Amino acid sequence: MLRAMDPPGPRRQPATRIAVSTHWTELRLAAQAQSAHPDARAAFQAFCKRYWSAVYAVMRSRYAQAEAQDLTQQFFLRHLIERDDLTKLDPARGCFRAWLHTALSRFMIDEWRRRTAPARDERLQAELDEQRTLAPALSTSDYERHYAQAVAERALSALHARWAPRFARRGAQIDQATLVSFLIDRDPQQVARQLGIQPDNARQTVRRLYVDLWQLLEADVAETVSDESSVAAELQEVCRILGIEAPERAGQT
Repeated sequence: MLRAMDPPGPRRQPATRIAVSTHWTELRLAAQAQSAHPDARAAFQAFCKRYWSAVYAVMRSRYAQAEAQDLTQQFFLRHLIERDDLTKLDPARGCFRAWLHTALSRFMIDEWRRRTAPARDERLQAELDEQRTLAPALSTSDYERHYAQAVAERALSALHARWAPRFARRGAQIDQATLVSFLIDRDPQQVARQLGIQPDNARQTVRRLYVDLWQLLEADVAETVSDESSVAAELQEVCRILGIEAPERAGQT
C-alpha cells in the first residue's frame, strides 16, 4: 500500500543551481503515485520528505504527537493523492507555499467537520457547508512561520553537511548549533578559537558561510516558484517571515 513516510532525517544537500522547471516536473510525477508509472512513487516519497516537517509542525501545534503524525500521514495520502490535489497544482497561479497553505487549510477544515459531526444538529449542516470559516481557521502567519522554518532548517542542515568535514580536517568537531552561532554572532574571535585559526581567516570563513547559506536558500525557494524572476521575491518573503535579515548574496564581500 502507498504510504508517505516517517518524519525524515537530515536532508541531502541540494544543488546550488536554479532549476525551477525540474521541481514542477517532479510534482506532476508525484501526483501519479497510485499509477503504474515506474518513477511516480519515488517522486511522491521525495515530495513527502521535503514538506513533511512543515505540515507536521502545523499539526503538532494543535494535536498530540502521535495524532499529529497520523494526521500528517493522512494529509499526504488522503488529501493530496486520493483527492488528486497534486494534479490541480498550477505553477502559473502562484508559489507553492500558497498552494500548500490552501490544501492544508481545506484538510484541517474537513478534519474538524469529521470530528464535530456527531455533536452538530443536522439542521445546521447546510449552513456550515456555506460558511466554511466557522471551522477553526489555519492562521496564515502560523503556517508561514512553520513553512519558512522548514526551509531554513533544510538549508542549515545542508550547510552543516557541507562544512563539517572541512572543520573536521582541521581537528574541530562543529555541530549544527555551533555553526548557527557562527552565523548569528559573527564573532571572529569565537570562530578563531573553535577552529584554531587566525581572526582574519575566521572573518573570511564566516563570509563564505553566508555565501553558501544564501545559495542553499536560493536553490530551495527556486523550486517552489513558477519562474526564476520570482526567486528573489520569495526568498525575501521567507526571510521576512523568519524575522531575519537576508544573508549576504553570493559574490558579496
